[in-house]
Amino acid sequence: MIGEIIKIALLCIVIGGASIPIDFTITSNPWIVWIGNALGSLISALVVIRIGDRITDKKFKHKASKFRVGKKVVEVFDEGDDNKKVQKAGSFINRHGLKLFSLICPIFPGVLLSTSAVYVLDLDKKVYKRWMPIGVIFVSWGYVFAYWWTMTKVT
Repeated sequence: MIGEIIKIALLCIVIGGASIPIDFTITSNPWIVWIGNALGSLISALVVIRIGDRITDKKFKHKASKFRVGKKVVEVFDEGDDNKKVQKAGSFINRHGLKLFSLICPIFPGVLLSTSAVYVLDLDKKVYKRWMPIGVIFVSWGYVFAYWWTMTKVT
């Protein structure tokens, strides 16, 4: 059972929510698929959070700006500070629905892209980190059991 969960989590890390149909070839138990899928989504989100925290750190920006590639990365993040549309979108999401963003975004565009958007738009990371795992758990539950239910009712 643990081996199946690890396989499913690795598949979820690699191909995201699209792994659910493949996961059912590993096991037909929707609970195991759900646990593995949620675990994989959380691990991939935590990796992006770790990288995002590291890239947005002032010490890292200072060190990275000494190198050519690092300078480009720092410039991209600093461009968001000057872009009025990015600032407006970030402040709107922070004010009106970061919790909803955290709960809904695992559906679309997915955990990796929504976590990246939090760092690019400079949203409130504490609120996102608190609500994103809840969204991942509920969304993966919904995906897995909807797929399982439709496939068992159809066949």
